[in-house]
Amino acid sequence: MAYAIETVGLVKRFPRRRKLSQIARHPLRRETITALSGVDLRVEEGELFGILGPNGAGKTTLIKLLCTLVLPDAGEAWVGGHNVFHDEENIKRSIGLVTGEERSFYWRLSGRANLEFFATLHNMSSFQARKRINRVLETLELQDKVDDLFYTYSTGMKQKLALARGLINNPEILFIDEPTKSLDPSAAQNIRKLVREKLVKEQGKTVFLATHNLEEAEQICDRLAIIDRGKILSLGTPSEMRTTVSKEDRYVLKLRALTDETVEKIRKDKKVAHISYRPDPANPSVSILEVRLLEHESALPLVIEALVTSGASILDCSHFEVPLEDVFAEVVKRKGDNT
Repeated sequence: MAYAIETVGLVKRFPRRRKLSQIARHPLRRETITALSGVDLRVEEGELFGILGPNGAGKTTLIKLLCTLVLPDAGEAWVGGHNVFHDEENIKRSIGLVTGEERSFYWRLSGRANLEFFATLHNMSSFQARKRINRVLETLELQDKVDDLFYTYSTGMKQKLALARGLINNPEILFIDEPTKSLDPSAAQNIRKLVREKLVKEQGKTVFLATHNLEEAEQICDRLAIIDRGKILSLGTPSEMRTTVSKEDRYVLKLRALTDETVEKIRKDKKVAHISYRPDPANPSVSILEVRLLEHESALPLVIEALVTSGASILDCSHFEVPLEDVFAEVVKRKGDNT
């Protein structure tokens, strides 16, 4: 199977900054910092893949390497089937790059003029550039303000224009680094919706998204990789990651006519990891039952059947997943304990 992105044993080191006194004492010594350490990844075509980690974890370095802005010190990587060592030009033609801190726009030009300039860097004719820019503006709903000067744009508008620039060459694969950094919640949600709905679902693009925003990662990504100190600690869908931290699913039910006998009967089931109940503070005639289940797909129907058979009335049932924040913290902690 061909992958949109594939890496094998990817390693990247950078020289460590040294003080003048250290250089004077040991002028020939070379110290390095390992930014990436044996990274193995496979991203499928049309997938929205998220790389999740704290600042300094290696996310931006990985994106720069996959975009051929830097080369690895060891390992292999392919983007769109092209090798980063040998097919730099083919990779650059097939990708787009969007960063959260965009400083390369010309602030006293309009948004359209900026896009026209960047289109020329892709060797587009005036006609091709105009046609492609109009298409991108329509996709991102930017027609109204594109002729305003760039310096007048809000932070959200600037980020939308950065996204437009990344799409100018109609890339198969789009790399996005911290797309909602410094945006207010409304602007951030708008960017996420554009990426998920327009670019991935409608246009079928592969998106490689780097973020440290846990809510953002869970909301829009098909799969995630957690990276810390240059190493991939966990990889999978958010649901798959949760199972690495806890095999239990938590449900909270509101019921009438719940009895001790019914609770004890449910407790005996081996698939019930925990069960407890208490009166509802707002309505003493209603009980709040909390149950944690193993193999919830088969266990939950049995619990509900036992409740209904006993004469209890189910008023509400809520499913509570392990927060992705807890998953991230636990994965990083386990790695730290093993080092």
